Amino acid sequence: MSYSTMVKEKINKYSELEIIDAQKIYTSKFENIPEQTYYKTISRMTKNGELERLTKGIYCKPKIGRFGKMISSEKHILEHYLGANGRSGVVVGYRMYNKYKLTTQISKVTEVYSNVSEQEKKKVINVEIKKANIRFDPSSIKMVELLDFLENFHSIEELNRKNAIRFIEDAIELYSEKTIEKLVKTIGYKKSTLASLKNVLDYYKVSHSVGKYLNEISNYKSIRMEDLYEFTQ
Repeated sequence: MSYSTMVKEKINKYSELEIIDAQKIYTSKFENIPEQTYYKTISRMTKNGELERLTKGIYCKPKIGRFGKMISSEKHILEHYLGANGRSGVVVGYRMYNKYKLTTQISKVTEVYSNVSEQEKKKVINVEIKKANIRFDPSSIKMVELLDFLENFHSIEELNRKNAIRFIEDAIELYSEKTIEKLVKTIGYKKSTLASLKNVLDYYKVSHSVGKYLNEISNYKSIRMEDLYEFTQ
């Protein structure tokens, strides 16, 4: 059996509209095949209409229906990068803010952190994926959501402050020192974001060591719960 045939047989096992990450498949299944041969086969399959290129390195098997050719939708992309059980990634940004009723504003782009992505940053149609090599358990998901909110607090349009307080209070119930250490190391956050987290934890008297990431003499642009409550009066 030729290398090209081996590649085609493996690729054809994927379901229609399922996300196909060419680099990841090559690394995990075809390292014994010359890379040039592998990608030439992918290219020929695309030219022949067997595959549809969504963005560089990302493909799907199109579905032909009564209305013509269909390609992967946002739903399929999110299923791939978040995982079937939601443990491979987390949605952040305005899609997340809207979910928690922090704002009524929406965005045409959906932002995601995922441990499935092979690239540091990738945009597939309207989904922006950032690589995060972490285990997405309930605590890490909640902390990523909280840190994203704190990092973008000052730029969130039409922020509902009462719902923001509720969101923060719910999030810190799952606060974990080990999780924060992993996120700071893996994703990285601005000092001002960590200063905001420290202020939140101090306000609710949650034991933490976030101060070790900060310079005591620096004045960070951070949020204070006292100010947030004041605006809700």
